[in-house]
Amino acid sequence: MNKPFEKLWVSFLDSPRFRDFAGRGIGKSFFESRAYHRLRFAKNQLASSLAALARPDQFRDVKTFCLFVGHNKSGTSMLGSLLDAHPNVILADEIGALDYLAAGFRRDQVFQLLLTGSRRELLKGRVTARRLTPYAYLVPGQWQGRFSRLQVIGDGKAGAATRRFAADPQLWSRLQAALPGVDVKLVQVIRNPFDVISVMMVRGGRTFENATGHYFDACEALAGIRRQAGASLHPVRYEAFVARPAESLARLCRFLGLEPHEGYLRACAAILHDRPDRRRQMVAWTPEWIAVVQGQITKYDFLQGYRFDA
Repeated sequence: MNKPFEKLWVSFLDSPRFRDFAGRGIGKSFFESRAYHRLRFAKNQLASSLAALARPDQFRDVKTFCLFVGHNKSGTSMLGSLLDAHPNVILADEIGALDYLAAGFRRDQVFQLLLTGSRRELLKGRVTARRLTPYAYLVPGQWQGRFSRLQVIGDGKAGAATRRFAADPQLWSRLQAALPGVDVKLVQVIRNPFDVISVMMVRGGRTFENATGHYFDACEALAGIRRQAGASLHPVRYEAFVARPAESLARLCRFLGLEPHEGYLRACAAILHDRPDRRRQMVAWTPEWIAVVQGQITKYDFLQGYRFDA
């Protein structure tokens, strides 16, 4: 796509008016329809095939395919944006790479969609949490939306990936077979359950019961994913990352086989708040529901230590 036209197109799709149209009424019905999804897949298949033919060696140095798993609104957009700023990484946001692989897209086609997605997130300013308090994860002077030598490529659509792994116990092995010569690595971002459940209620209009059930159903799926992936999964606690971003990001880079350059680490750390938002304050938690969630937390080793008042 012509770059000036692409910028105008992305600006239109990201405008409040279009987002409002797509989120309700006729617009929502159309964009959630099977016909639209078939059309989008067909368009992406053609576009990614042509791009792969035009640049056949573009992904020859890719060594690692990175997927995020976990709950939505746990910090995956933040980590994905910071990784995307590395000169050897393309990390897209909410592309749904597993959907395309399941549909029969070739490796380079999926990688092309991730590259396009990363570039368009840059054009949108890497803004997230639009329905709560919008925040931009744009890292000045770094490599978001582009690369010097591409070694790691991935997708930050954590919630959908978690559901796909839960629904298909053979997905992990099939994914490795679909990407020969490339290491598949998972990143699980973990955040205080009370914050995540609160966001589910505010954004989705869920009840305590519904949001809590949805959250811990995903935890059960994550427990299985962690067993399958073993050392190929790197857990990141959101609160610890925000407290020590340079140190935490350096560990994540080394897990992915990347050099954590000092200038890159400093630039990423500089854009973050110095403490995590306490989203649990958006909801009137009762002592009874606090006790329910606290009891469920004890069942999962990756949630140990989280409390309502911590």
